[in-house]
Amino acid sequence: MKIHTRNKVISIGIIILAVIAAGVWAYAAFVAKRTEPVTQQPNVDSSQAAPDSQESVKPEGKYAELTGDAFDEIYIADMLAHHEGAVNMAEQAQAVTAHEEIRTMAAEITYAQSVEMFNMTEWQKAWGYDPTMGEGHNSHGGDGTTMAGDMVEMQNELKDLTGEAYDKEFLKQMILHHQQAVEMSENAATNAKHQEVKDLAEAVIRDQTSEIAQMKQWQKDWGYQ
Repeated sequence: MKIHTRNKVISIGIIILAVIAAGVWAYAAFVAKRTEPVTQQPNVDSSQAAPDSQESVKPEGKYAELTGDAFDEIYIADMLAHHEGAVNMAEQAQAVTAHEEIRTMAAEITYAQSVEMFNMTEWQKAWGYDPTMGEGHNSHGGDGTTMAGDMVEMQNELKDLTGEAYDKEFLKQMILHHQQAVEMSENAATNAKHQEVKDLAEAVIRDQTSEIAQMKQWQKDWGYQ
């Protein structure tokens, strides 16, 4: 009887020790997890996680960084390519448009911008700038090449269109085209060296802003929006 009681006591003691050991192990594991070094994640500003395409610097924004001859030379090269694209689009519009209003505006664009192109090529000669006209779009060097490429892309949007379909796309593309010219010209008053360039930029802003308003009105009147 005594032996049975002693064995029972020993068994109970073993169980108690096992429970205590399990508790100690669990507590040790808990402490180890609490004290485990945490790998810090990089502190990423959500506003900088990915570039916002709407805030990307526009090509036209480069003119804000240019002054003097540097501004005038690049502005003229780009505006020559830009005007050439407008004249090409306007000449095409006179042949295929369904609206006399567009035909009239296209004729005015062709005349006014052809005169300005002539003046700009004369300024390039007089001021010692590299010529960028005379052999089509591929002749535009430097920044003029990029601008010429943009103009070709706009003209490609009008390819094979006629009538109302053409007019709808023409107004869309010419509005974008004019808006680009206005943006290109905004810094000329302060950054250009020659008064001739300042006067040209002022005329571009005035005339093409007016034409943008007229074309947007036509979009509403003709149900293109």
